[in-house]
Amino acid sequence: MEGKVIPAITPDRTYENWKTLGTVLFGFMTALIFVVLQMATMTFIVVSRKPELTAPQLQDMLLAAQSDGFVISLTTIVTMIVCCAIVAGVIKLKRGSNLADYLAIKSVPTRALIAWLGILIALIAASDLVSLYLGRPLVPSFMTSTYATAQPVWLLWVALVFAAPVFEEIFFRGFLYKGFASGFIGPMGSVILIAGLWAAIHTQYDAYDMGTIFITGVALGLARMRTGSLLVPLAMHATANIVANAEVAILSWYSVT
Repeated sequence: MEGKVIPAITPDRTYENWKTLGTVLFGFMTALIFVVLQMATMTFIVVSRKPELTAPQLQDMLLAAQSDGFVISLTTIVTMIVCCAIVAGVIKLKRGSNLADYLAIKSVPTRALIAWLGILIALIAASDLVSLYLGRPLVPSFMTSTYATAQPVWLLWVALVFAAPVFEEIFFRGFLYKGFASGFIGPMGSVILIAGLWAAIHTQYDAYDMGTIFITGVALGLARMRTGSLLVPLAMHATANIVANAEVAILSWYSVT
């Protein structure tokens, strides 16, 4: 009598990723390309508007362009496309890696997503209340001037609600988190470190607003850590920018009526 053949049990496949050193080196490279591309795109837009500018005039125009809604919109979209491709390329350079696994691109239960979005909304409400209590404006002056100079306005919405969250989450809580969390600082250390790095790039804001961004970054990092999915902090980031843009739009409308 023939015996039954019992299939061998194979463990779930594990994929490779860059560890701390590789993450730091490739992360720095990506950040450097981001800054250079941002400046190049900004310069191209300014020069295309007024090609006869002298060097001092160009410098003044570039400074003014940092709060120009159209320039910011186009620059954000361009850097998102290029830098996301760079991150994907860096990931594929690691032998044995898997893009979806590396970036934690996987679905989560709807209940979990709603819960984290609820936490974000509560955090935004608390931040706004504290700002009002301290006599601070709900909307930073940088955002007001950016929105006022955004022509067309829909392009700014695309840039801030889609392009910015996509690149920043893929880079910070996707690529950087994967590498740092598997290193000596671990997942929780990665959440704190990455929130600090994320807040530090928002140099257009003052210390108070950067502190608020840091706290938001911790919440996004915790969502990434607890759910194991990048889609949750991505949705939270996009939602936060929707709320911020809506506040600017409403306050701008009231200021002219």
